Amino acid sequence: MENIEFEKLIDFNIKDKLSYISNTIVIKHVLSENEKNIMAFAIDYGKTYRPEPSSFSTFIKIIEGSAKIKVVDGIVLILQENDSIMVSNESVYTIEAIERFKMLSIVLKNGYNDVGFKNENK
Repeated sequence: MENIEFEKLIDFNIKDKLSYISNTIVIKHVLSENEKNIMAFAIDYGKTYRPEPSSFSTFIKIIEGSAKIKVVDGIVLILQENDSIMVSNESVYTIEAIERFKMLSIVLKNGYNDVGFKNENK
């Protein structure tokens, strides 16, 4: 389990808690327990973040600057401050810093079967 850098029930501005470091990807863990994972990133210009393949979907929100999201199946998107994207668990993707940017990444458990939902298409 990662060292969590944020206390519960203490207000904070996530952008103020992140600092850029030249030629680096800074990652701060907001929450990392069981199957819940929230991370905040400050990514310097020119750096590319390549997350490990996961069986979980990921919600990404740009909170400062802009970034290029490339998905293996050919999708390329430019996300700017306040833009968000949901990346499915089947997608392999990279996030490129076309300028310095900050983002939140929330890994979501795909739990339809856990709460009794059935896929009617099967």
